[in-house]
Amino acid sequence: MENLQNLNIELKKYLEQISPQLIVDLTDLINGKDIIYLNNKNETDTKAFYFEYQYDYLDIICWSVDQFGERITETIKLPLKKFDRIKGSSDWNALIPKQIWEVAAEFEDNYEEDDLDDILDEYNTEKYELFENWFLECWKKASEKINVKTDTYFSIHDTYFKTDLNSMETINTDEIAKRYK
Repeated sequence: MENLQNLNIELKKYLEQISPQLIVDLTDLINGKDIIYLNNKNETDTKAFYFEYQYDYLDIICWSVDQFGERITETIKLPLKKFDRIKGSSDWNALIPKQIWEVAAEFEDNYEEDDLDDILDEYNTEKYELFENWFLECWKKASEKINVKTDTYFSIHDTYFKTDLNSMETINTDEIAKRYK
């Protein structure tokens, strides 16, 4: 278990290292930079931004939608700058550093006690809380630099509940849909 706790300490250090880049990326995106619009749409068609992360690899993706909830931009992976997540490993593209992923996977594969599920649940709960708090903190710093006029949501990929980044309240997809009718 101690090894897994150390992994979250290492993850926190890594996230702190890449925070400045994510803050710049968030600021630029909300200001309309680095966005490729689809089907002759443009910035004026944007009703909301969605930021979602992949549960396993913590990859963050972003896109925007129009007043009908239809995606109007290409999906963007954040941070835009690729960081050296492990020396000599150009094939690793996940946000979570490869060495953290590998140690956690090895632990899961080799641990033979009955409490494996409890240990993994505790590790993952801490990891996701750490990650989500990091993203929300970066969002707060980015939004202090700009006047956010667009609805913006954050969640695990394809989940019903999201965090409204303007109010920091939990909202579900049905409530979001009502906003655009």
